[in-house]
Amino acid sequence: MPIQTLLKESQHLRKSSQDFLNQKVNDSKPIIVTWGLMNAGKSYLLNMLTQHIDKEFFKTNDFRETAIISSYETDQYVYLDTPGLDANAQDNLEALKGVKKADIVLFVHQLQGELEANEIDFLKDVRASFGQYAEQNIILILSKIDKEDKSKVDQIQNRVLEQCKQHLGFQPQCFQISNTLYQQGMQKHKDGLIHHSHIDDLKQHIDTLGATIGVVRQERLTQEKLTLLKQITVLKSKFEQEIKTKQSELNDSFVPFQKSLNSLKQFVETKA
Repeated sequence: MPIQTLLKESQHLRKSSQDFLNQKVNDSKPIIVTWGLMNAGKSYLLNMLTQHIDKEFFKTNDFRETAIISSYETDQYVYLDTPGLDANAQDNLEALKGVKKADIVLFVHQLQGELEANEIDFLKDVRASFGQYAEQNIILILSKIDKEDKSKVDQIQNRVLEQCKQHLGFQPQCFQISNTLYQQGMQKHKDGLIHHSHIDDLKQHIDTLGATIGVVRQERLTQEKLTLLKQITVLKSKFEQEIKTKQSELNDSFVPFQKSLNSLKQFVETKA
């Protein structure tokens, strides 16, 4: 491997290590982050959770709207919205930046069918980041349930939970929600619509997780430390191998010179 590539890797790892050392487990508000495919309903859900009923804070459209992580702070939580995972490579990287910040993950999946490959890959990354607390702090959201029959929603939920069990090793808490029903219920003061939206059920579940945030953050720091140590070990091995290769090349380059030197020495001794 070229030494320039190794130096770039070491610089990146050094920055990651410094960022890790600057992190602290503090008493700041829990951070709730939404992830999912583009137009899954992430921004709409955050507007409902933050009570932006009539005037949205998190922009919602049928086209790509969220290109960077946007945030909103309430008395209890900090909410982060991320770009859609399937928009483009840059948006995917931007979405991944939120992984380290999240205390609670709301993974939003609309009812087009089972989880797609990129959704599964992203959930694996999040699962690894949370360690033993992944099962309780990753929440699966099936959105737009008002657009499908209950039987189909249940069928999709069962399939998605099967995929989670297969790829993550557990089945996360799952909520079937409708942002539209909740918004209409709040605007028209109809408790029935609010109840059937299941947004309040989700809120109550999030509140139960607040007490363990400090412990979760400590676990995530531990997982991040182990990952950094592995990366440092791998990079150290690469440098050692590169040094051996360069030493071997250097030794080989001296072989002709050494032969010439030996010949000269023999010539001089013969003449002497």
